[in-house]
Amino acid sequence: MPHEPKARLKTSRILAALVGAAVALSACTPTTENPMTGSANPSDPATVKAQVEELKQALKDLHAFKTETQKAIGPQKWVDKGTRNSACNAGDGREGVNYSVMSQTPDPVDLEASVIVVKMFWESKGFTTRVETNPLDPGLIRLYANQNG
Repeated sequence: MPHEPKARLKTSRILAALVGAAVALSACTPTTENPMTGSANPSDPATVKAQVEELKQALKDLHAFKTETQKAIGPQKWVDKGTRNSACNAGDGREGVNYSVMSQTPDPVDLEASVIVVKMFWESKGFTTRVETNPLDPGLIRLYANQNG
C-alpha cells in the first residue's frame, strides 16, 4: 500500500467482520482542511474540489486494502455487497467521511484460519487488532483493527 493511503488510514478505524465469508471495512477520512491550499473555508471552490478528490482517493484506497485483505485469505471470488458513507469524527477533533465497504463470497472459507491470516496481515501493516466471538453464535467472528493503537 503506498504511503498516502497508509497515512489516510492512520486516523481510521477498520472493522472486518468475517461472517459466513464476508469482509467489511470502514475508514474515516478527515475533511475540514485542504492540505493543498491551507484553506479551511468549506465553501471555497478549491477546498471543495480538493476534498472531493481526497475522498475519491480514500475510497479507492479502502477498496485496494479490502482487495489485499481478500487475497491474504485465499483465491475466493468476492462480490461487493455495498458501499456506504456517513459523517464521522477522525479522533483528533476533525470531522470527516466514513466509508464502509462490504464483500461476500459463496466459496468455502475456514473462518478461524482466515481471521488468523487477516490478523497477521493487518498487524504487518501496523494495526493493533482485537478479536471478538459470541458463544451464542459460533459462526460470527469479528476482527477489529486500529492504527492509532
